[in-house]
Formats: sequence, structure tokens, C-alpha cells
Amino acid sequence: MPPPLGQGPAPAHAFLSIIQHNCLGSWNVFLSLFESFRETTTYPSIVLLQDPPVNKAHLPSFNGFKSFFPPVRKPRVAADVHMSFLSNYTVLPKFMGVDDVLALDVSSSEPLFGTAFHSFRVINAYSTNTVDHRVHSVQPEVLFPYLGFPLLVVGDLNIHNPLSDPLRHFSPQEISSSTPYFEKAAESGFALLNPPGEYTRFPLVSTQGSPW
Repeated sequence: MPPPLGQGPAPAHAFLSIIQHNCLGSWNVFLSLFESFRETTTYPSIVLLQDPPVNKAHLPSFNGFKSFFPPVRKPRVAADVHMSFLSNYTVLPKFMGVDDVLALDVSSSEPLFGTAFHSFRVINAYSTNTVDHRVHSVQPEVLFPYLGFPLLVVGDLNIHNPLSDPLRHFSPQEISSSTPYFEKAAESGFALLNPPGEYTRFPLVSTQGSPW
């Protein structure tokens, strides 16, 4: 029998595992994601969700994880952080004043995950089209600020560009609306973690060096 969720293997002290997933507003999708962790030997450190299910301004929770989300009636993003990770690192949520962006600042007295840095930030965003379908709800400046420490940007951004998926056909509108994001990311020193056209999956341990 697998251990109860949240009571089995926990993230190791020098191990960082981040999962991001769009729940489509579905409790079944949410439950399926967390139930799948039973099949792993190590639970993720941080789970970043877009469009999580919400019932009467409450999000579901799981034993072993602490949930963070914007203080609005229907948050579009959330983060579940494993309690073991919280016991080893300081994790502070940063709200952007909107319901579709959430940042987590992680810090420690010791250098983090094979880097020389004592802190890093993760931004989780769910950027959707506005009424005119040409402007996204989350602007490039919000996603790609300049910081003096590492920043990882994840989420469901709903932007499509040949730089991230060279084999796909794109409409002129898609290219026009996505280009400012890739230009701002490049100007701020960001780069795609995954090879173009491939899904992102990077289990990070200190012995493998830094992703930044």
C-alpha cells in the first residue's frame, strides 16, 4: 500500500522539484494530479497551479502541503509547497494585486541548490486573452522583471511563437501578440529551459549544477 499523501517520501534538503499544471477549474483534475504523487519516490517541493478549482473562495488542500494563493474571491493561480521544504527554507508569497499572478520568494542562510545565491523567486502566472483578443491579462513587464537573484517564470501564458515551437504554424496575430513577451524576456536575460518544441521537465539536484 502506498503511504498516505503527505506522509511518505519528502523532498530532500538539497533537492528542488517544481511541477506546474493547469487544473481547468476541475476538482477531478486537481485530485488526479495530487493522487499521482503516490506513485513517486519523492514528492515535489512546489506545485504551481493555474485555474485551480475554487468553492466559496476556498481552494482544496492536501495533507503535507501548504497552499498559497492571491487574496481574491476566485484566484487564477495557486502554489502548494511541501511542508518538508518549508521546514528547510523560508518561503514568502508575493501578491501582485491581481488574481492571475503569484510569486514565491525562497531564501536560506546557505547557498541554494548548487548556486552562489541565498534566494530565488518563482513567478506563477495564468495569462489569458482580454476582450479584444489582442492583449493578454499579464503584461511582459510583470513576468520578466530584472532582479539581482535568480527568477524562474512558469505558468500557462497562452502565447505562441516560433521561438518556442518551431514546427507549428502560427497566425500573424499569434506572432504579433507573443513577440513582446519574447523580446522582454531576452532583454531581461531570460532563456527557455526546455529545447524548442519539447515539454519542460527538469528535476534539479545540487550535484547537477544550477539551472540559472
